[in-house]
Amino acid sequence: MKTFPGSQTPLLFEQMNKAQEKETEKWDAKPFVFLVGGKEQEFFSIGQLGKALGNRSAVTLRKWEREGILPKSPYTKPSDDPRGRRRMYTRAMVEGLVKIAKEEGVWLPDKGRRLSETMFQQKAVRLFKTLLMS
Repeated sequence: MKTFPGSQTPLLFEQMNKAQEKETEKWDAKPFVFLVGGKEQEFFSIGQLGKALGNRSAVTLRKWEREGILPKSPYTKPSDDPRGRRRMYTRAMVEGLVKIAKEEGVWLPDKGRRLSETMFQQKAVRLFKTLLMS
């Protein structure tokens, strides 16, 4: 059994992963609904996207965006925060990114591979292009 370095406390990855998987199921509990082209469409925040991608933080996803790993969403909403607008992702974007993360073995942070060793970035860019063209 693995332990934390310099400790006798066991690393219970299986139990932690099961708990994380359960949490990720709740990502779409409170969608934002906006009219786009006269039709109602569900949108999700960067925090909700992070939860769907294995409970990653919004800070991590913003870093991925800066590094080009995660494409920038073309959708934003106004914010009371003076720092600016809020990123929004469609259901298809979130579900597509989750599918890619699972395919590439990077869905749960401590379970998978390094992003640099995968096709996550290329597949994510392709996903966004496809969704934005339709």
